[in-house]
Amino acid sequence: MSRSAREHILRTVTPHPPPDSPRRLVVFGCGTLGTLVAARWAPAHGHCLGFTRTESRHAALNAHGVVPRLGSPLTTLQPDDHLLIALPGTPAQRQAVAELAVQPAPARVVMISSTGYYGQPTGTLSEDTPPGPDARAQEIAESERLFAAWTGERGVVLRTGGLYQRGRGPLSALRNSGRAPLGPPDRTLALIHYEDAAEAALQALLHPAPERCYLNVVTPCPTRRDFYLAACVVLGLPDPEFDAPLKLPPAVYDNSRLRRDLLPAPSHPRWQESLLP
Repeated sequence: MSRSAREHILRTVTPHPPPDSPRRLVVFGCGTLGTLVAARWAPAHGHCLGFTRTESRHAALNAHGVVPRLGSPLTTLQPDDHLLIALPGTPAQRQAVAELAVQPAPARVVMISSTGYYGQPTGTLSEDTPPGPDARAQEIAESERLFAAWTGERGVVLRTGGLYQRGRGPLSALRNSGRAPLGPPDRTLALIHYEDAAEAALQALLHPAPERCYLNVVTPCPTRRDFYLAACVVLGLPDPEFDAPLKLPPAVYDNSRLRRDLLPAPSHPRWQESLLP
């Protein structure tokens, strides 16, 4: 039997390793998403360390059974650890990968990347779509290249869409600014609820034979027109203004790999939830 056939069987028949498998999770970047993953890991799977830049989240981490630490896990990592790098779409992500890559990667490493990788996308997008040409897209792509070179088959990239929950996300940004940002009306907004993003990250850490990359978006996604017209009604703001429409078809995110392996039934399948104040 070929290696790919064996991996397919593992993905579809045994989605989780044995529950008594010894492991420790180290979360580098315990912000909102990292904390959600750590809080799900600790009660069911054992020891978890959560690294932060400040002590503001340490009480909450302790309450979830997560051991808080400041700084970097560089000197803490052990070969059998599972590591989550949750610094998506920031220069700190690339710096963190370069810092950690001076030593061998632990048993499993999951990195929260960003759909900003695609730049200003159009057409159907998948994990195999090349990065966009703009500076931010190229920076994210470079972080992913460094990560892949360091982790090899031990690494999983989750290209994550815009995160939202009550009080956070594009509706909150619109409330604070008082007006929708200019942009094409038919540009697609890639969105995912924090809880679904955390579940996908948890399953990527646990999966016995994951793919190297997943598009971490819940579909169907709204266009900017769909979202901002509805959001302005919810917030009692004037109708939004838009730039000229795109000259090419709007982006369609193919998340079939994510639905197959990590998130078959999202807890928050409707983007309209992002309109809840």
